[in-house]
Amino acid sequence: MQNKRNGIPRQAYLRGSDECHDTPAVPSHMNDNADQEPPPPPPPINDLHEEDPPPDDSDKDSSPPDDFENDSLPSDSDSDEDPPPPDPGSDEEDPPPDSDSDEDDPEITLENMKLDLQFIRMVEDATLESQFSAAELREFRNPQANQASPSDDPDLLLSIKFYISSQKRASSQEAYSDSRESIQECFPESKMLSYSQVKRQASDLSGLVTWKHHMCVNSCVGFTGPFADLEECPRPRCHQPRYDQDELKKSNGKKKVPRKVFTTFAVGPQLQSRWKSPEMAQKMFYRRDKTREELNRTMNGAYMYDDIFCGSDYLEAVKNGRIKDHDMVLMLSTDGAQLHRNKKSDCWIYIWIILDLAPDQRYKIRNILPGGVIPGPNHPKHLDSFLFPGLAHVSALQKEGLRIWDGYHRRAFLSLLFLLLALADAVAMAELSGSVGHHGKKGCRLLCSLIGRNKLGGSHYYPALLLPLGANNPSSNHPDIDIERLPAVDPKKYREDLNTVLTSQNNVQYQQRRLQTGIKKASIFDGLPRILELPTCFPGDAMHQPVINLTALMFDLWCDREGCRKADPDGVWEWAVLKGDVWKAHGKSVADAASYFPRSFDRTPRNPAEKLSSNYKARELLNYFYGLGPGLLYGILPQAYYQHYCKLVVVIRIIYQRSISRQQLEFAYKLLLEWVLEFELLYYQRKPERLHFVRQCVHSLTHLAPETHRIGPPSLSAQWTMERMIGLFGSFIKQPSNPFANLAEQAQKFAEINAMISMWPNLERPKKDPHGSINMGNGYILLGPRDEKPYLLSSSEHTALATFFSDIPDANSTPPKSIYRWGRLQIPTGQPARSYWKEVDRSKRLARTDRNLKVRDLISSRLGFDLMLTSIL
Repeated sequence: MQNKRNGIPRQAYLRGSDECHDTPAVPSHMNDNADQEPPPPPPPINDLHEEDPPPDDSDKDSSPPDDFENDSLPSDSDSDEDPPPPDPGSDEEDPPPDSDSDEDDPEITLENMKLDLQFIRMVEDATLESQFSAAELREFRNPQANQASPSDDPDLLLSIKFYISSQKRASSQEAYSDSRESIQECFPESKMLSYSQVKRQASDLSGLVTWKHHMCVNSCVGFTGPFADLEECPRPRCHQPRYDQDELKKSNGKKKVPRKVFTTFAVGPQLQSRWKSPEMAQKMFYRRDKTREELNRTMNGAYMYDDIFCGSDYLEAVKNGRIKDHDMVLMLSTDGAQLHRNKKSDCWIYIWIILDLAPDQRYKIRNILPGGVIPGPNHPKHLDSFLFPGLAHVSALQKEGLRIWDGYHRRAFLSLLFLLLALADAVAMAELSGSVGHHGKKGCRLLCSLIGRNKLGGSHYYPALLLPLGANNPSSNHPDIDIERLPAVDPKKYREDLNTVLTSQNNVQYQQRRLQTGIKKASIFDGLPRILELPTCFPGDAMHQPVINLTALMFDLWCDREGCRKADPDGVWEWAVLKGDVWKAHGKSVADAASYFPRSFDRTPRNPAEKLSSNYKARELLNYFYGLGPGLLYGILPQAYYQHYCKLVVVIRIIYQRSISRQQLEFAYKLLLEWVLEFELLYYQRKPERLHFVRQCVHSLTHLAPETHRIGPPSLSAQWTMERMIGLFGSFIKQPSNPFANLAEQAQKFAEINAMISMWPNLERPKKDPHGSINMGNGYILLGPRDEKPYLLSSSEHTALATFFSDIPDANSTPPKSIYRWGRLQIPTGQPARSYWKEVDRSKRLARTDRNLKVRDLISSRLGFDLMLTSIL
């Protein structure tokens, strides 16, 4: 019996290209014809994730010894990088099997390939019965309206509010207990719950379901899926026992105590809690309303990309009926974190982001859903085994559906989950997508078919468009690549390449095919029935690539650093101007600019000459390189390099906008292509020893505009939310001696509190206007300090105010002779703007200014702002 989908062997990669997948067409250029449906923007984008710094480039690149990557290969090699190409005289690789052959299931001979497919098959076949107890499943499948509220019991309400407050302020259990004792001393009749009691109540009320799974003590694997019944770590270099051997010996093998566990938080119950209150349920309909709006919009030069739902991939899935009004759309994000700066304390966290909420809601802390916590201090060697419980749960919900009680419409309905995107940095993304990573011959993170070039005998490949001169290197001698015709991401080609890799007959053939395709394994996400076509569900990251990696490259060049200079010791670098006294003076200028940054800009850039190599934050780099840079580097960088740099700044400022017009996107795409080509001409200059200048972060820029068309503004799918959650969870830790267990405990508390607040919003006090302020409506609030006595206007001030009143239509009052001055004004964004009256004193103390403010239509009579201001004056 044939077991194929669309002529593709099921055993090879389980899902054909025509089932449950979108295949968006992405042409190589934009067509701006307003009378018909224009094609998507330029060729799709590429890798946008954190990559390692370039290796020490000698004539032959060395491979970093990383067990995480090494042992996951079906190879005996100790490197996860593509091997050097075979000698011209060696045997060519066997041709890939014909996908249209009559063979039912080509045999997959490599054990690791079989293991990957086992995980995929088990995700695909997952059921809710295997994940919940009978009682949990009954409750889960029959969600009910909130029958009672904590407000019905004053003591319970008080306890829970203090519990929530302790989490918000990252205070300890001891602080809660002290507060409880103080309250009971003052009010003996109070029956405020103890910490352990309120903790149990919070767990019950939230409905959160938490799973603890065993894992290798060295963080190699989680004992899930095909590993579930193993008694020791299956990694060849580990083989650590799963259970505490002393306890096992004492109990004659009866008491099996795991040496280490990781935690998974079921996403289904967390989603159910978001619908139970009328207030929250109403917010969950944003996606439905936004989608209807987008389907009725005409795409032309004025079209605005202002959300992920403007992306062609999402809209295509809606048109195909794969996403319906009552479904829910999720985004997964994962990353590693070091909990302590000076101590080995790596761990991994993943979260779920609810895309059904509006952008101003979905990224808020209270709406983020923890997915899992994977303890360290070592990196996970087999990430699939740790993601398996969470993805298997999602798969089961995608098939059976999630029963929801809609508190707004007071009815139950069935929702099918759709995973739109999976986000990660470069290291984790290679594991999620099954790609070879950024040093591969096809190292593009989006698996576009651009072929890289390497140095003679080297194993690292670089995505250079231009042929290096004077190097007789067979693996780099392909002609120049036309930047106007860059290859697009092709899901169908990905399927063919994956099938080719999976059917490798031996390790040698596997290494050859992996080199040619850029694929090292099947992705566990292939087991999900409702997801964007692989690999388009793995987007770039507008945080790591342009903000962290690209800036690092440019400073390596401008500062003449060893990482770039080593392979070109005698080269003349006219761009290397940030050295010595120039670099020190420039660094001081950056630090001196701090007082001109409003506090709403988060971190101000520190002196890069002193701090750039010591934990400089991504937000600092964004403000420094793309904010201050054009002004402070003018006259320092040579003219050609300065103009080239400014093109990049213009593009990234457009890409980071919350709303991007199609016209802006086309302009940005044109500048990006110019910038990438000019980068190679200005810096790489076709010299083989400079190939390592052309890193994946350079190539990834060519994908930014097409990816914006495909999945909306890149800032909405960047890793900023994940990084913020890592910082937040790290701040919760109160047990340095056992940080990983404490992190899991705090993540559980976070999830429970968020669920309770979703169901009963009154548990969290709404933010009130500050005492003494005046709310003027429309988001404007006058804030103190304020004059104690009326301030007598000078003649010039009175004239200015009279001019102001003369511009107000139908003004019935005359300007006053005296006024009360206010120190601050809160604008609709929540940012405070300070008046010159109070700001001038702060400026003398080098405090950050809050007077930089863009004002639009401030005195419009339509807002009634003029009348409110008149009455206050």
